[in-house]
Amino acid sequence: MSGGGSALLTGCNNNSDNNAALLALLGTGGGGGGDSGGGAQTGGDGQTSAATYTVTVADCSNGSVTASPTSAAQGATVTLTASPSSGYELDTISAAAGTSAVTLSGSGNTRTFTMPAANVTVTAAFKTPAATYTVTVADCSNGSVTASPTSAAQGATVTLTASPSSGYELDTISAAAGTSAVTLSGSGNTRTFTMPAANVTVTAAFKALPAGFVKVEGATIVGGDKFKVGSNTGVFVAGRTVTLSDFYMCDHEVTQAEYFVVMGANPSNFTEYAWEKLPVEQVSWYDAIAYCNKRSAKEGLECVYTISGISDWKNFYYANVPTSDNATWNAATCDLSKNGYRLPTEAEWEYAALGGKAGVAADDPTDYAGTNDSTQLGTYAWCTDNSESKTHAVKTKTKNGLGLFDMSGNVWEWCWDWYNDDAKSGDNSNPVTNPLGGAPLELRRVLRGGSWKYGDFICSVAYRNGNYPNGRDDNLGFRVVRSAN
Repeated sequence: MSGGGSALLTGCNNNSDNNAALLALLGTGGGGGGDSGGGAQTGGDGQTSAATYTVTVADCSNGSVTASPTSAAQGATVTLTASPSSGYELDTISAAAGTSAVTLSGSGNTRTFTMPAANVTVTAAFKTPAATYTVTVADCSNGSVTASPTSAAQGATVTLTASPSSGYELDTISAAAGTSAVTLSGSGNTRTFTMPAANVTVTAAFKALPAGFVKVEGATIVGGDKFKVGSNTGVFVAGRTVTLSDFYMCDHEVTQAEYFVVMGANPSNFTEYAWEKLPVEQVSWYDAIAYCNKRSAKEGLECVYTISGISDWKNFYYANVPTSDNATWNAATCDLSKNGYRLPTEAEWEYAALGGKAGVAADDPTDYAGTNDSTQLGTYAWCTDNSESKTHAVKTKTKNGLGLFDMSGNVWEWCWDWYNDDAKSGDNSNPVTNPLGGAPLELRRVLRGGSWKYGDFICSVAYRNGNYPNGRDDNLGFRVVRSAN
C-alpha cells in the first residue's frame, strides 16, 4: 500500500503471531492504555477522554467539609458541604489551585466552584457562634410592637415597628437592657437600636387620637409640575421644598352644631332640617380663629392665637368678633407649638387634601381630594353639579386617602396664611419648614377647596383663593387642626 497508511496483512492464517501483529498495527490491545494521572487517556475505542483533577480537603478542627465529586474534569461543578460539630459554626472556607484562589459561590454551609485545570485544595475553619441576646416586648394596650430580629448578636441592628389599634397612635416607646436604657433611633412608628451584650426589653404605650381627627404624618415635599392641575399651581411649586411636621386634622368641616356649642351663636344661612350636621357658613376668618381659641380654652388646651387685648377666651362672646377690617385682629400671631385648635396652614391643607405622605409621593397626585377623574368629582364633593345650590351634611361623600371628607367642595375652608399670588413669598429659606405664609396681597386670607357653588376647576386641590378676613358668605366655612408635638 503506497503512502503513509498501514501495511495490509494478507492471508487467513489465524495464529497468535499474526493476531499480535495486527493489534500492534491498529494501536489497540492490552498495551495501548493512556496515562491516568491527569493527562488525556486513549480508550479501547480509540477516543481521547478529558483529564480529571482532584479535590482535597485539608484537615480542620470542630467540623468537616465534603466535596462532591472528589475528582472531576475542568469545567465541572463541585459542591462543598460543611458540617460543623455540635456547638460550632462555619467561620471561613476557601479553595486554591496551587497559588491561585478558586472562586466559591453560595452561602451558609454550602458552596460551589467550577473545576479549574488543576488539583484543588479546600481549607475551612469553624468557630464557636457569637452569643445571641433576646428582644422581649412587654404587653401593651391599644396597639402592638414587633421586633425584627427577636434575637441577635451584639452589634446587630434591631428594628421595632409599632402598630396602633384603630383610633390610637404611638405615645411613648423605650428599650432597656436590665437597668440601662438602650438608645432608639428613628421616628413615627419605626425605631431601631444596636443590640447590646444583654437581653433587651421594649416598652410602649399608645394613646387615643383626638375624637374625630386623623393623624397626618409629616414629610418633606419637593415641589414640581406634577402638583399642577391645569393652570392651578398649588403651593408645592417647582423649586420649592417644604417640610411639614405631624399634625391632627378634623375629618370634617366644623358643623353648625359644633360652632353653636362653642360660640353660642349660629350665623349660617342654611338652617333647614338636620342643620346640626351641615357645615357652618357665613363665618369670617376672624370668626374661625375666635372659635379655635375659645374651644381650646373651654377644653383646657393652650390657645394657639394671640390677639392683643384678649386674654380670657373662655368667656369671649361671638358678638365681640369684628365685622369690619380690624388692624388688631390682622396682627394676630400663631404659635404652632401650642396644643390647642387652629386653622391649617395652606401647606398643611394642600398636603392633607392630596392624601398626605403617600399622596404627594405618587407620580401623578390626585387633582381633587380623593380622585384624579373630574367625572367622579361628584362622588367626593358637593359641587355645582350636584349641590342644588346649598350645603349638605358633612361626611356624606367619599373620603380621600387620609380619611378626610369634603376637602373638595361643600364650603370653602379658611387657612391661617395671608394670601399672595406667589406661594413662597414668605419663605426665608429653601427648604422651608412649617411655612406660615408671606406678605399679604390686598389683606386677604387664604381659602381652599372650593364650595357647593363651583365646578371642577375651582374644586381642585391646587386652586388657590383668598378673601378679606372679615368676609362672611354662605359658602365660607373651615375645619380645625392641632399640632401633634
